[in-house]
Amino acid sequence: MENSTRKQVKTDRKVTLRGGNATIDAHLVDVSVHGIGVVSDRGAKIGTQLDTQFELPAFSVFKMFDLQGIVTHRHNVGNEIYLHIEFNTLNKEDRLALQDFIDYKNRLSQASRKTFD
Repeated sequence: MENSTRKQVKTDRKVTLRGGNATIDAHLVDVSVHGIGVVSDRGAKIGTQLDTQFELPAFSVFKMFDLQGIVTHRHNVGNEIYLHIEFNTLNKEDRLALQDFIDYKNRLSQASRKTFD
């Protein structure tokens, strides 16, 4: 039974990752206030510091996030690599905006469940 709202939500958006000498475009696949999951054709070792840049709708506008984090998990997904990036720190504005996006995705999910129940 899944009556509670999820703290991590799925999405499919572009994210730019910067670390060391490389900058790559990847796919943002999940979001929480603690970190993000991305799928890329290039990986990074656990413990690698990465800068992330992505855009999400929050508070009725699109907000650009530029957040730093550390790779805490990785595994292969077909020919690509899934990375979980845990945020180092979040300011109040970023935390509230991420939570607003998560709440929005949860409302959509609940609305679709009500339609099909």
